[in-house]
Amino acid sequence: MSCPYTTLPASSFWRQAVSEHSSSDLDPHLPAQLRFGPDHRIASAGSCFAQHISRALKERGYNYYVTEPAPAHLTPEQEERFGFGVFSARYGNIYSTLQLLQLVQRAFGDFRPADQFWTDRDGRIFDLLRPRITPKGYVSMVEAEADLKRHLTAVRQLVETTDVFIFTLGLTECWVSKRDGTVYPTCPGCGSAGEFDDAKYAFQNLSVTETTGYLAEAINLMSAANPRLQIILTVSPVPLVATMEPRHVLQATTYSKSVLRVAAEEMVRRYDNVHYFASYEIITTAKSAGAFFADDARQVTSDGVARAMNVFFAHFTGEGAEAMAHSANEGSRKRPAAPSSEPRIVCDEDEFYRALAASRAN
Repeated sequence: MSCPYTTLPASSFWRQAVSEHSSSDLDPHLPAQLRFGPDHRIASAGSCFAQHISRALKERGYNYYVTEPAPAHLTPEQEERFGFGVFSARYGNIYSTLQLLQLVQRAFGDFRPADQFWTDRDGRIFDLLRPRITPKGYVSMVEAEADLKRHLTAVRQLVETTDVFIFTLGLTECWVSKRDGTVYPTCPGCGSAGEFDDAKYAFQNLSVTETTGYLAEAINLMSAANPRLQIILTVSPVPLVATMEPRHVLQATTYSKSVLRVAAEEMVRRYDNVHYFASYEIITTAKSAGAFFADDARQVTSDGVARAMNVFFAHFTGEGAEAMAHSANEGSRKRPAAPSSEPRIVCDEDEFYRALAASRAN
């Protein structure tokens, strides 16, 4: 019998698939099994990097599906400030698979957090699960509850009626309520709403089993509510801004991203309606030698974003050679020292770190 490797395509061999390509034309994808067009409803959620996908969908004329639109009287700046249009609904950043699962459970009435709202010294009410949706809080619990009801209705509509849901996995580290396991986007009281109390909140770093289990449960719930739903999973290439683990943040980042990549792979193998987009591989490959990161080695440059988005559209929409050629041209530009000229990305994690750094400086 002949060696089975002799019949494999070029994409299976490192020299042909990686070594002989530059970072600007390296494509770690095989043809996707899913294709969508301008008429499909495309929704998204996830970590900060997920906003690049939603922004690209809008810019290229695809139907980015928003079920919680802004009131007509708000300016574009106010819309962003209050979390309208940043994602398909006003849930803010969703970093962990447990956070996604609990959001879906809440939308369908299967879970009601025991510790969700916090009142500051001025009597303003804040939603700890969406700490930056209302920067100055609500005037009363009546207002807060009404807004939450509208939000969860929009999330349920999103799950039941979208065609494609893109979820970017970001973190395994999270903070949960000791009372009922409610998970928060950031640690309460650390640069955001709430007050930290170690009797109420606990740090948790999700294992492979936990991360995969929560994601599978969320997919099961969403697919049961919407049998035609297609899901695209990605892993954010952005490193952790900080870690609570007693280890170097680089090790902590490697752990989190490895777990998330394994979870995504498990879902693709388990479900026919789940697909994977390799944004993580595109940005972090050694072939690019860090060219797709800014000087802080954390923020992804405009060249990196452009390359990832063009590969995404080439495979999932069939824009093909035109998109890939455009990406190569983008990659030939000089890398900026910092992403200051790029569109603002709303990121709970970064806001938390800026506030924390300011408090440490004082």
